[in-house]
Amino acid sequence: MWTNAYSYEDIGEFLREARRERGITQVEMAKKLGFSSVTLSALETGKNVSAVKVDRYLQQLGFRMVIVPKGADVKVTE
Repeated sequence: MWTNAYSYEDIGEFLREARRERGITQVEMAKKLGFSSVTLSALETGKNVSAVKVDRYLQQLGFRMVIVPKGADVKVTE
């Protein structure tokens, strides 16, 4: 599973869907990450949350972020 994310909303939606696919509730995930439920909700809806928290969430779900220039011709393999 991977995505192109062009906004904080895209990242939040990706994380929410990945969490749901694993059968983890927001409350459970917030507890695993040491976040409040409000912070987790803000992250999943694209609100202003620190990059450190986004990265921690990605890592908890087994993902990493790769940043490339716009228009780059990149091939992603899983």
